[in-house]
Amino acid sequence: MTSLVIKKMSENKKFTKKLNWQDPLKFAQKIADNYGDESWAFLYSGLSVDVKKSVSYIAICPRQEIVADGFKSLEKIAKNQELWFGYLSYELGHELEKFPETKNSHINLPKIWFINFGLVFKFDHEKKILTAFFDDEKNLEEALKYQALEVLQDEVKIKNLESNFSNESYLAEISDIKKMIAEGDFYQTNLTRKFFGKLDIKDKSPSAYFSLFARLCKISPANYSSFLSFKKNYIISASPELFLDLDENGIVKSRPIKGTSARSQDDLQDEKNKSDLQNSPKERAENLMIVDLVRNDLSRVCKTGSVEVKNLFEVISYKTIHHMVSEIVGQVDEKFSALDVIKACFPAGSMTGAPKVKAMQVVAEKEKLNRGIYSGSIGVIGGEEVNLSVVIRTLICCSDDFEFQVGGAITFDSDEQKELEEIFNKAKGILKLLGESGIPKI
Repeated sequence: MTSLVIKKMSENKKFTKKLNWQDPLKFAQKIADNYGDESWAFLYSGLSVDVKKSVSYIAICPRQEIVADGFKSLEKIAKNQELWFGYLSYELGHELEKFPETKNSHINLPKIWFINFGLVFKFDHEKKILTAFFDDEKNLEEALKYQALEVLQDEVKIKNLESNFSNESYLAEISDIKKMIAEGDFYQTNLTRKFFGKLDIKDKSPSAYFSLFARLCKISPANYSSFLSFKKNYIISASPELFLDLDENGIVKSRPIKGTSARSQDDLQDEKNKSDLQNSPKERAENLMIVDLVRNDLSRVCKTGSVEVKNLFEVISYKTIHHMVSEIVGQVDEKFSALDVIKACFPAGSMTGAPKVKAMQVVAEKEKLNRGIYSGSIGVIGGEEVNLSVVIRTLICCSDDFEFQVGGAITFDSDEQKELEEIFNKAKGILKLLGESGIPKI
């Protein structure tokens, strides 16, 4: 059953105003330092120098809030011309397909949480245009007066760290999955580990958690980064992966990541790692399986013959990692809504495996804990437009509680030890952020 809470905060019409350009990360720090505990959102294109048509958003002054556990609650906002900022949790997949129930995460948040804000700043990086959309000019004037506090933040460290797997049990589950693949049960699945525990953190202000986000953006910059401060729950994400981008013309795009190798400080070794990834039959096979899965998902809502693959097996280098990325685009059929597109593709195939339903069933049985926001989506919905990331490289904090999750695609050709090393390569940015210099001994 869907539970739904809609809290109305105001119903005023919005105005628009062009402003002098500001760096969005520095502007967002001012918001974090001055805005208090009220909910706000920051979607940050951290690689805007390299990625064309990048846009960032800062949204404050909540007007309406939707907290729910079913897709039906999104029918209103998918048709509304206003922009709504928030997230979709992985377990919404239960509504679309049957797979085993799992236990609550260490931090248990609603499955859906979206907010419509009375003041939105849109940053067009390419044109260096900053536009404010607002319904009360006093709020705009106040926000523009904010100054960074330049407070020296204390170091944050992990007080205790737990996981749903030990290193040994994770290796054993990979071996078991390979046997299931050999028996023809499925082709690949994305097995993940959740890490959780307590932080040694004295300052629990929004400013302190935003400082973690700013540091993560330096450690692991990404073009689908986000910081959500929702009622003292902090979602700190440096995701490099696009789940769905749907524009006003009905063109939909998805860019799944599947295939990873580590960066090296040695230039020759780094180039070899990149070349090995580019030419790896195993990594290409993993990527192609997910490309076919996404093509199939999009074909359910796109015009016949319009779905095509672009930039197949492109390797993109990030600060801590190399990733193999492909792009799938299509023209949505007019009879389908933005919500139909989301439901057809949710959750992202790169986070499940193939075939999708069987892979989801297997990981639920093995992981046992809810993924929660991880593997879901963060972003903006409204006016039949959608821009959602895949939730990876994401730290979730509530007071001194924290959790994050990492994983990798397991195929018949997977090497158990290399898969274990891959998850710690992916976790490197967050572990460094939390004061861990090496692989945790858990």
